[in-house]
Amino acid sequence: MNDLLCIDIQKSEEERILFLGKVTYLNNDVMQNTPFYMASVRLLTGGCLLLCAIRLSAIKADSIINIPASQCSNSSDCYPAGLNGTSVPAKYINCSNQKCVCSDCFYATNSYKSCAYQRCWEYDKTSQTCYDLRKDQRTAFLLSLFLSALGAANFYIEQNVIGGLQLATFLGVPIIILGGWMLYLQLIKPCNVERNTLDKLLIWPLNVSYLIWIVMALMWWVADIVTFTENLSVSGDGCPLKHNLGS
Repeated sequence: MNDLLCIDIQKSEEERILFLGKVTYLNNDVMQNTPFYMASVRLLTGGCLLLCAIRLSAIKADSIINIPASQCSNSSDCYPAGLNGTSVPAKYINCSNQKCVCSDCFYATNSYKSCAYQRCWEYDKTSQTCYDLRKDQRTAFLLSLFLSALGAANFYIEQNVIGGLQLATFLGVPIIILGGWMLYLQLIKPCNVERNTLDKLLIWPLNVSYLIWIVMALMWWVADIVTFTENLSVSGDGCPLKHNLGS
C-alpha cells in the first residue's frame, strides 16, 4: 500500500513539473514572436531615448544661460541714457571682467550689461559727483527725541500728515482746555449760579482732557523713538532714510 502511494505521489510531481515547463516555453515563445511584444519593447525603448534627449537638451540650455556673455569692453558701454559723450569716474561706473560695475547713484541691471540711475540719488555732470538725497536717520532721531510733540521729525522727512497730527495733538488739546476755561470765566460764571456747582462740573472734564493730552503726547514720543531708532520710516518721496544712527 505504501509503495503504491509513493508511486502516485512521484507520478503527480513529474506531471506537474512537465506541465510548468510547457507553460513557460509557451509563454516565452509567444512573447518573443508576437508583434505586440516587439512593438511594446520598441515603444518603451523609444520613450526612454526621447526622455534622455529632452533631459540633455535642458541641461545644455541651462549651461548656455548660465555662461556670462561679453557685456562691455570699456566703461562708456555701461553708461545709462543721458550720459553718453560724458565722462563718469571709475568709482561710480566701471567695466570689469566684461561686466558693468556700478555704485552709489547707479546700479547694474540684471544682465550686467549697463548701469541705471539709482533712486534717491543724483549725479551732477558738472562736478562728476554723486549726491545722496535720502534724509538723515540721525537727524530724524534727534528731532523725535526732543521735539516729537511738535512733529518736527516727521516734518523733516516730509511726512507732513503725521507731523500735522502730532502738532494738532500737542497744541489742539491745550487750546480746547484754555477755551473752555475762558468760556466759563466770561459767560457762565457771572450768572446767578452757585459757584461750587459750576467748579465741580467744569474742573473734572478739564482735568480729564489734560490727562488725555499727556498720554497722547507720550504715545507719539515713544512711537517716534522706536520708529527712527529701528529706521522703520520712509521719507515723503518714498526713499528710505540714510542709515547712520550707529555710525
